[in-house]
Amino acid sequence: MPSSIRTVRRFAASVLAGCALAVSPAALAQPSGEFARFADADERSRVVIDYNVWTELLNGIVFDVGHSNRRPAMGRAQVTGSLLSPETNSRYRYENNRVVYHLMEDDHRELISAYRAELEALPSQTPLSGLSPNEQLAYWLNLHNVVVIDELAQRYPVRRLDTLRINGQPFHDAKLITIEGVPLSLNDIRLRIVGAGWDDPLVMYGFFSGAIGGPAVRNEAFTGARVWDQLRLNAREFVNALRGIDTNRRQTMISPLYGEHRDLFADWPMGLYAHLSSIAAAASDDLAPFEGEPAYINYDWAIADLTNGRMGCEGAINTSPVTVVSSGGSTSNAIDCRVLPVQARALVEVVVNRRLEFLRQGRLGQVTIRDVPTASERGDSEGDGESR
Repeated sequence: MPSSIRTVRRFAASVLAGCALAVSPAALAQPSGEFARFADADERSRVVIDYNVWTELLNGIVFDVGHSNRRPAMGRAQVTGSLLSPETNSRYRYENNRVVYHLMEDDHRELISAYRAELEALPSQTPLSGLSPNEQLAYWLNLHNVVVIDELAQRYPVRRLDTLRINGQPFHDAKLITIEGVPLSLNDIRLRIVGAGWDDPLVMYGFFSGAIGGPAVRNEAFTGARVWDQLRLNAREFVNALRGIDTNRRQTMISPLYGEHRDLFADWPMGLYAHLSSIAAAASDDLAPFEGEPAYINYDWAIADLTNGRMGCEGAINTSPVTVVSSGGSTSNAIDCRVLPVQARALVEVVVNRRLEFLRQGRLGQVTIRDVPTASERGDSEGDGESR
């Protein structure tokens, strides 16, 4: 069993924390049609759901990439003796947290599937209408994300999510779970339950699509007590990343997620500009009020993993372990290429160097919207979300 993953040895016998107390006010809108049953909530509910097991699982499988330095990825890692690169050509490929699917073994997948089953069964024990709005929101976010990770873990290796089909349906449109007798897809949860039930744009940042182009997967579960603070942190990371707002272009481009969630922004697109400028780390001429419909980035559908959906070792460079050189010049801690292949090493190197840069500048964890791109960076030769 790889030591890189901390195996959680206990199953979630129950995800309810009994008599824990919390009051979490929030204003709900009204989902319609077959989803109207999920509109009711109890503002005075004192029921709290315990997601500690999910946090432990996430701690073991999520690689934290950190904040973007707003520089598009240039060039690609290449295997010695080959003209092929195991990386994608996306300019956003060094952003977004990653799930280490390639290190998962059967017991990891079984634990995730078991926890998914617990969450799916929870409404039969405690109706969702008996939860406060914040507890409901945390439930939907966690349920959505565990389904994404479970489905991808069962099907791995997967390279792109826009071509993934389940029972003939696109991944996010396939009916994957049943809650209170209603078959649901991932898009049903994201758009037709949460998107229709909450009028705060922050909710869009809690959904991990499984792809690099979307909001980050956190290494902790959402909780009713902290859900809005957690969403703000996710929003700050996404807005200040190139996959959220790309100013290294001939014109500013934004994620297509904003267009998909336009109903959450009053007075579109000025409401969107107000939202983005309130989250961006610094005001900038590069983020100006939109004149008409914004220009959209090509969403990066490459899987948010460490190996770009590849298993095993590729090429001569990957037939032997990776050797780590210490500061004193000695070598130790050999890492098998199956744990850290060439494309994963490229990402890890970028993350380490980026954190050192932020640390030297005294802005670790903070970025700004303003960029002064070079001529080569402003060019469109690199992919902007497409991957091969």
